[in-house]
Formats: sequence, C-alpha cells, structure tokens
Amino acid sequence: MTTPTPPTPLWRTRRFRIAALAGTVVLLALIIILQNLERWDIQFLFWNVRTSIAATIFASMLAGAGLEVLLRLVLRRRKRKRESARLAEHKPEEKTD
Repeated sequence: MTTPTPPTPLWRTRRFRIAALAGTVVLLALIIILQNLERWDIQFLFWNVRTSIAATIFASMLAGAGLEVLLRLVLRRRKRKRESARLAEHKPEEKTD
C-alpha cells in the first residue's frame, strides 16, 4: 500500500509564484505611475498630445503587453503549423485496392 503524499504548501506552487510576481510588477508599476503625475507634451509624427507622464507610462505598458500577446499568438500558430506538417510527413499512407 502506498503512503499518501502530503499536500504541497501554497508558496511552493507555480500558480502562487506567478501571482506573487504579477503582484510585484503591478505594485511597482503603480508606484512609478503615481510618482509621475506631471503633465507634458508628447509629439509623434503629426500628433501632439498633452498628458500626464503616468498616462504615458501606463499606455506604454499596455502596448508592450499587447505586443507580447500578439507575438505569442503568432509563434504558437507557427509551431502548430510545423507540428502538423511534421505529422503529415510521417503519417503512413493508406493503401487503396
């Protein structure tokens, strides 16, 4: 008879570590944003916007997160195509009589 394994402590789980890391990043982002409430002008090509530094930082963080999501989607799609092509190569052909 096998002995039951004791449950893994919460702080050792991967989910907890990811949540702790995400919480730390959010906390640091909030500190940076709240310390930069001054207003400034942003000029990009033909746009001219007056906004707070905090809004600019937040928008930059959102843009970076969005780019990461898009990149992951593209890479995942490429991986699936490669795997399906590889499986199609090694799939034995069916014999028809």
